Amino acid sequence: MCYPRVKRRAAQTGAALVVAMLVFALVAALMVGLQRDFSLMLQRGTHQLFSEQAWSYLMGAEGLAQLALRADSRIDARTEQPSDHLGEVWAQPPTPYPLEAGGWMQGGLEDLQGRINLNSLVDAPVSDAANSGAGTDAANPRDDNPVESEESNDLERSGERWNITQKLLIRLLQALGEASLPQEEAMALTDAITDFIDRDNDRREKGAEAGEYRYADFPYLPANRPLSSVSELRAVQGMTEPVYRALAPFVTVWPDVPSRLNILTCPLPVLRALNGDSQLSPLPQMEAERIDALRREGAITGVEDLLNDPALEGQQLAALKPLLDVKSDWFLLDATVELVDRERHLFSVLRRREEQVVAVFRSEGEL
Repeated sequence: MCYPRVKRRAAQTGAALVVAMLVFALVAALMVGLQRDFSLMLQRGTHQLFSEQAWSYLMGAEGLAQLALRADSRIDARTEQPSDHLGEVWAQPPTPYPLEAGGWMQGGLEDLQGRINLNSLVDAPVSDAANSGAGTDAANPRDDNPVESEESNDLERSGERWNITQKLLIRLLQALGEASLPQEEAMALTDAITDFIDRDNDRREKGAEAGEYRYADFPYLPANRPLSSVSELRAVQGMTEPVYRALAPFVTVWPDVPSRLNILTCPLPVLRALNGDSQLSPLPQMEAERIDALRREGAITGVEDLLNDPALEGQQLAALKPLLDVKSDWFLLDATVELVDRERHLFSVLRRREEQVVAVFRSEGEL
């Protein structure tokens, strides 16, 4: 008579055990979820904290750069012939500085006016007046409307289809070391870059306009406007990654106003691009290295010193001369901070006006 009662008790005990195990499983799953959410929130908070701290250090680096440029302005104000050159404090190679929070920071300034401005490629070709020493506006300033005038079309039909900046780029593309292009390929790529920037749909002799881009494997259209970033060169038909990587450090889209090229700060490949108006080949490597040594020693301090150098002796330089200067107002800060194995990078475009230095553009990617 007792057996049924024992069976009922055993069944009730088994059900309670199952319920207890289910409750335990639910609590365990809840605890795991809470722990995961807490760990994720902690990681996010920590990352945000170090990211903000790194940004503060980068802003400090920018402030130091502005301070250095203002100090240089004060020195120039007391100088009879002010100039910006590679021997000044702001131009020294970057040095890593240890940080109290752990990690390091480094930053360096570079003269953006020592680079070739790509947006000047769309200027009208050099006129006969510029070649005779007058009418220098065609050699340097950028028009608000880059569409070529009837006069420039006449010049192109007569055989003069390159402006001074296009000639500089053709020479630079032949002076990129292992990535250098033959002259014909350099001319074709310069045509393609110019067509990519100009607002018209007139295809240059070896260029590419909307038709060529529309029927590419992955169709798109050219920018037909001034470039906002050097990285846009990757979209130009005929541009390869090795050439882009070699070319990018020597070209710029800043300043966004007409400016001159500083002969005392331009890198060696850009220095090789400074040749006679009728030349499409760069200066020989040895000649450029000799000129570079002279300017570092202080033997070349002005534009006339360079133009009177034997390497340019007898050359027609009327179009090149108005493009050159020894003063700069636009600079690039390249700063890096590493904290707890996290790295943050800043490119900051700085513009100097007398003793005022302002940041006009910042980027954490490519400039």
